[in-house]
Amino acid sequence: MADGLARPRLNAVVVLSIAAFVSIVDRSVTPPLVPVIADDFATPVAQIGIALTLYSIAYAVFTLPWSILSTHWGRVRVLAVSTGIAALANAGTALSQDQLSFTVSRGISGAAFAATFTVVLVYFGDSMTMARRAVATANLAAAVALGLALGTLGAGAIAHWLNWRWVFAVVAIVSVLLVVLVLLLPEPPHGAREGLVPSLARLVRTPWAIAVLGITLLEGVLLIGIYNYFPVALQETGTSVLVAGAVTAAFGASVIVVSQLMKLVLGRWPAWLLLLIAGVCVVGGYIALGLTVTPASVVVASVLLGIAWALGHTTIQTWMTDAAATARPIGMALFSIALFTGASIGAALGGAAADTGVFGTLFTAAAVASVVFTILATAGRARYRVGGS
Repeated sequence: MADGLARPRLNAVVVLSIAAFVSIVDRSVTPPLVPVIADDFATPVAQIGIALTLYSIAYAVFTLPWSILSTHWGRVRVLAVSTGIAALANAGTALSQDQLSFTVSRGISGAAFAATFTVVLVYFGDSMTMARRAVATANLAAAVALGLALGTLGAGAIAHWLNWRWVFAVVAIVSVLLVVLVLLLPEPPHGAREGLVPSLARLVRTPWAIAVLGITLLEGVLLIGIYNYFPVALQETGTSVLVAGAVTAAFGASVIVVSQLMKLVLGRWPAWLLLLIAGVCVVGGYIALGLTVTPASVVVASVLLGIAWALGHTTIQTWMTDAAATARPIGMALFSIALFTGASIGAALGGAAADTGVFGTLFTAAAVASVVFTILATAGRARYRVGGS
């Protein structure tokens, strides 16, 4: 790349990290509020929990259309439009008067923010080498972690001292400001426009890309879908929304620390080792919760899953940008689809557990699934060579 592109690219990393931060805040504020909103609407917790599932489904479904639009409209324009829609959806959530309007507005927000990570990752892929991408995704993980921590902690605090509606009003306002920042970004260079079918055909003929998507699906179940129900499980034991939000915010805090420390070992430790450590952490976290659900066990599990996200998710993300290099926009869209399809499956399982009160069984099953995830991710990355071999 020409030296003249260095400064705009640096600015782009900052703005895109903020975009990721806002999208993650939007995703993380709802879980700790589910019991509070259910009480406000005089609705069973499981009914409000449907909004979590719909959010993940909408996110998965709309990721691919946004990716196609970004190829034709440009990355910057799509990110600005989608963020603007998300701002309106959050305003609608803040004004919702019943379970239906709340669920619909959350679904629209999920559909809108589905554009964010695909555009961010493709932007990185279009403008950075593999090594620089690894560092950028580590910074992205820190932004995500901060969003998770502030989202869960802030939602609990605002709901405790003010009203849950203010949480979504704040997200709406910040999203409007983000649109302005996004419009200042330079459009990254990218290849010739290609139709969906040729890109998908090329991707299907790439076995490693398909393998990474399968691993990502399982990751979504464990690190997003089921994790979203940690505060709900804790509140079922009588813990307040403020404490539940604070405890699960340990996830974000651990990601912030580990994602920055990770920069010290990038290029020195093999990627498969990072995935092995991540997998062991996920197994340990769910074993802790399978034994008992208390503030202490949720803190332990949240920290361990945070470590796993920082080490594992960023590694898988970078892996996918290389495995799908010949069809990167579609590949990264499918990456997000796989992640949030898994998240919707996990959220549905969490909702069922909330409805029947069998969180212990759910977390024990998740521990077993985590062993499978660890084996597949570690063995797969150990065999993979950069360049798709």
